[in-house]
Amino acid sequence: MSTSIPIELAGVAFSIGILVSGRTGMEKIEAFHVLASADRQLVLDELAKRDGEASIDELSRQVAGRRHRISPEAISTTKTERARVRLIHTHLPRLAETNVVDLNWEEKTVSLRDIEETDRLFEAADELENWPPDDLAGISVSEL
Repeated sequence: MSTSIPIELAGVAFSIGILVSGRTGMEKIEAFHVLASADRQLVLDELAKRDGEASIDELSRQVAGRRHRISPEAISTTKTERARVRLIHTHLPRLAETNVVDLNWEEKTVSLRDIEETDRLFEAADELENWPPDDLAGISVSEL
């Protein structure tokens, strides 16, 4: 089953389609496929640090900063916007279709779901050598 989600990016309104699955229970191999993306790992780690919820703008800035090893306060608007596009078009829909997150496009927020898929995903993440993602996210602008 597929659904269309309205979004606005850089002042332009459009919609994206995502597949919605009625199945339950994430297999371990699927969890590793979800975790194969560094951006998805960063999103999950950020959500876990923020008690399970964040705005898409906050996630975009954090992912861009962590990906480029620059403090989120110092990251350029261009890099943040590129991260936002990747999240909106690829990574957030993937996390939503695997029932790991809930997306609220109207409020532009992402929240972890408190269900079996999320637990399985974090169990698989614990098996990864570099989990949580290791980077310079905690540095301040003055330390750069």
